[in-house]
Amino acid sequence: MPPIQALDFIVKKDLLQECKAVVKSIPDHLPENQVLLEIDFFSLTSNNITYGVIGEKIGYWQFFPTEDAYGIIPAWGFANVIKSTHPEVKVGQRFYGYYPMGSHLLVKPDKISPNGFVDATPHRKALPAIYNYYSNIEADPTITPDSEKLISIFRPLFATSFLIDDHLAEMEFFNASQMVLTSASSKTAQALACLLAHRKKTERLELNIIGLTSKSNMDFVGELGWYDQVIDYEEIDQLNSDQTHVVVDFTGNHQTQFDLQTSLGDQLAYNCLVGLVDWQHMRGEQKLPKKGEFFFAPTYAEKRQKEWGVAELNKRLGLSWKIFESAVISTIEIKDYEGEESLTQLYSDMLSGKIDPKHGNVVSLP
Repeated sequence: MPPIQALDFIVKKDLLQECKAVVKSIPDHLPENQVLLEIDFFSLTSNNITYGVIGEKIGYWQFFPTEDAYGIIPAWGFANVIKSTHPEVKVGQRFYGYYPMGSHLLVKPDKISPNGFVDATPHRKALPAIYNYYSNIEADPTITPDSEKLISIFRPLFATSFLIDDHLAEMEFFNASQMVLTSASSKTAQALACLLAHRKKTERLELNIIGLTSKSNMDFVGELGWYDQVIDYEEIDQLNSDQTHVVVDFTGNHQTQFDLQTSLGDQLAYNCLVGLVDWQHMRGEQKLPKKGEFFFAPTYAEKRQKEWGVAELNKRLGLSWKIFESAVISTIEIKDYEGEESLTQLYSDMLSGKIDPKHGNVVSLP
């Protein structure tokens, strides 16, 4: 049999705008205990852009190596087993997990259970475990054919939001009453706002959840119903500097950080840095008064796994997901993209910040 022709979407590591699709060959006869997954679809959000921007620092380029000077941005999605030489992984099984932006992935399953497996391909062993696990959809009752695309778009972002919400609660919100979420229309911010609003209601907390967004997205953010107050970036001085604040920054915008820090001063109790939605404006002429604290979700997840156990963490994450899923499903329109040309245009729009926050985007590369 001839080799299988697979497609990868690769980007220049030091110039993300430069991208191309490349074809590679995968032998028809796999080595022992290997599995070939055909990627059905993956989501593309601003979170993927963050993977690319900090790929060198955090190690995201290491997951799916490609030709020199280029990298493959990871994405979350679903794939089917089309070839297997491993006795415990069968052709036809379907797995949710961390995939290349491409058409296929060759893995070496380890620690196999009915719930899924870990990819033990040598170059991935030193990378965060949370990214190396592939979930068998048959063992997850929250995954249905109707929910797969929503899960692909939101669940990886939701996990980060769940962990931030947990961290804030554990720290008693740093004795702050004002929770400011920048890039309030972004999907990770939406999930965190939803969880904070739910916690505020059920625990009767005195919190004011503030969404900071662009003028063009103010109506959308206000209609979500999770923010108590929505302001645009030019109105940061309207924040009540007599109250203690927590900022969760998803933008990475230097000027926004400078304005928040100088406006709030000592009333900024915790400055949590998460995303890089506005990655093109990470630097500025004015020196920031203070450095924020970078929140790396995999590290915090490992902490909770040790304290609670994996089963308990997954249980709590699952319960919180159900709350968010039921709330978000009416706010989003899922759009499908097929083929390398469609992906290239979507990726370019994502880099330029031209994506409608109402949309959730999923891509397949046949």
